[in-house]
Amino acid sequence: MARSFLFVPGDRPDRIRKALDAGADAVIIDLEDAVRPEARPFARSVVRDLAGDFGDSSHSVVLARVNPHGSADFTADVTAVLDGLLDGIVVSKFVAGDAASEMDAAMTALEAGRIGVHPTPVIGLVESAAGVLGLSVPSGLPPRVVRLAFGAADLYADLRMSYRKSGIYTDLVMTTLVIASAAANLPAPLDSPHFSISDEAGMVEAVGRARERGFGGTLCIHPGQVAIVNTGFAATEEERAWAVKVLAAWSDPSTSTAGAIRVGDELVDEAMARRARQIVDHAAADAPR
Repeated sequence: MARSFLFVPGDRPDRIRKALDAGADAVIIDLEDAVRPEARPFARSVVRDLAGDFGDSSHSVVLARVNPHGSADFTADVTAVLDGLLDGIVVSKFVAGDAASEMDAAMTALEAGRIGVHPTPVIGLVESAAGVLGLSVPSGLPPRVVRLAFGAADLYADLRMSYRKSGIYTDLVMTTLVIASAAANLPAPLDSPHFSISDEAGMVEAVGRARERGFGGTLCIHPGQVAIVNTGFAATEEERAWAVKVLAAWSDPSTSTAGAIRVGDELVDEAMARRARQIVDHAAADAPR
């Protein structure tokens, strides 16, 4: 499961190459907040010119953050992504429910007639009050939505409050994202960026807090944050050892008919065995290839 998602301004092609070489699981070419409106046509031309040719760069997934559906830039942004053969998009100001269905229909129309083009994967960036409340809508996520992410700075602006790293609203939104992701059978969501670029200790703390709350990765705004995120969300040796021990005991033929078994001083049932399988799968995905 991808953990580190590194933003790079779309109007800075020189930085895109550096971002691709930074070791992030995904690179997000930004066509929204990091690019002034007058520079967006150039940024879209940069995306189009990529056309899936990333040279000998890393195995990063390459995405673009597009402007919100309903904005004047959305259609042009998505068209550039389709022309550039990117792996997917991050939709800013994402709102589940009717708004997401309308976005899905608009993207389907743009994809129509393109040979070999499948529904473009979408990461929904939840960064408004409407976006948070929209996650309570049953079946409010189109199939193309593959993950959710938290945009804290825009959320606090929408709440007419100064941005803060933590607090009751941050807790509420993070909890909502984790529950909504699980309910939709999506991977664990992505946390908001840590904006203090040189604050390594704070970054480590933020990653630990996000992981503890059920997140599976973090949006990054600087290459120096990538290694912290990759390490912070990897399964620990202690977790791996526990999972291997639990699964070995759970699969032992002598206990195969028991609904719960004792492993050391711990009572293990199907729910705990399922968690052990998740950890083992996570560790396998993290292993070097």
